[in-house]
Amino acid sequence: MLASVLAACGDSDSSSTNPENVSVVDSVVIHDSLNIIDSIRYKDVKRYVDSVRYKDSTRVFDSIRFVDSLRIKYKDSLNIIDSLFIRYKDSIRVLDSINIVDSLNITFKDSTRIIDSLNIIDSLNITFMDSTRIVDSIVTYPPELFLGPCNASNAGSMKRTTVNGESRYYYCDMGTYLWRIATDAEVKSIVNTAYVRESHVTEFVPLKSVVEKMNSDDKLIVVLRHAEREDDITMASPLTANGIEQSKQVGKDLVNSPDPYFAGSQYVRTHQTYNNIAIGRNDSLGRSSGADTLGDTMFVLNEGWFTKNFDLYFMATFRENDDGRGVITKWAAEGGYTDVFYDLAPRSSELLEDYLFPALDMSGKRFGVFISHDVMIIPLVSYVSEQRITFNYYKAMRGEWDGDNWLNYLAGIAVIVRPDGSREFYAVKGLESGTMKLPIE
Repeated sequence: MLASVLAACGDSDSSSTNPENVSVVDSVVIHDSLNIIDSIRYKDVKRYVDSVRYKDSTRVFDSIRFVDSLRIKYKDSLNIIDSLFIRYKDSIRVLDSINIVDSLNITFKDSTRIIDSLNIIDSLNITFMDSTRIVDSIVTYPPELFLGPCNASNAGSMKRTTVNGESRYYYCDMGTYLWRIATDAEVKSIVNTAYVRESHVTEFVPLKSVVEKMNSDDKLIVVLRHAEREDDITMASPLTANGIEQSKQVGKDLVNSPDPYFAGSQYVRTHQTYNNIAIGRNDSLGRSSGADTLGDTMFVLNEGWFTKNFDLYFMATFRENDDGRGVITKWAAEGGYTDVFYDLAPRSSELLEDYLFPALDMSGKRFGVFISHDVMIIPLVSYVSEQRITFNYYKAMRGEWDGDNWLNYLAGIAVIVRPDGSREFYAVKGLESGTMKLPIE
């Protein structure tokens, strides 16, 4: 995340700049290849809108007004990244190789001059007032000094440290092997990942057995693959007659469960699955027609939750002569593909914390059944089992595996949430096995 640097020379009298708004009044000189695009505001008289470009020693005098969306490029090496607020007042010059990264607030007043190799990393507040002069090689300490190295062995891990008196979590980025401030989703994943480790999932267990572990004040979330479908893979593809019976059988196993909340993806087969589970439970809301009568539709249960960049995903499948299943199983089992998929633990936790748990809470029920798809649930199973349960479709494609290689219908994960907030994670199966053998295409 560190940036390259600027050596842009400029004098200004009474100017003020920030990423949202720039005001320049009276006799401003702008030198050398300045791009001004959208959202700069100069006072009075003239008005320029969108994509104005100035090159090579253009002078801007007095009272010109620009509107909409600011982006400035200076020749010679300036890169400012993330949350920067700078105020310049009274004859400031900034010269040579300034690298400013992440959450910086700086105020310069009264003839300040900064020269040569200023490297500021992460959340620094600086105020220079009254003819201050800073010269040569001022460097704050990099995150590695406090956090240790970020490399392949600890990529995806988080550490907490104190910077400028503030406690922060830092994340070892799996794509760059650089420490960066953790996102909210990554911080939330700390709790779930700790309970995943404690749960030590090594195999699929019957869904019924997990439901029986619930106490009267517990909550339970179950995320299952839909039942057997027709060969058509479109959103309208229905369950087969066998898939309907599979769903009803799972419902019979849940007769003594708390009254479930149901939700499915935008695909018909997910709604038919939970509706027939309800029929198997003798739920009065179930309908023998298999119509969607009692559950919610959640787009996050669709197949693309873990995919960061679909263009790069399709490029990877093309490059590896893959039908998509090999790429997703290899990533879930071994990692990699950092430009294609999100990091597994934070993304899995985000689904639970921001969507599934809130949906269950809003329903007013204690038991939630969420029906999704194989390529959605395979990564979730890998997450809750810490890759002890993996799906070897990618190995079967290479002729290195001849057994079960895919997630079975009505298999998935379950999470029991105790009243004290503690959690127990499981890989669950609604049928006899949690895995199946999928033919290699």
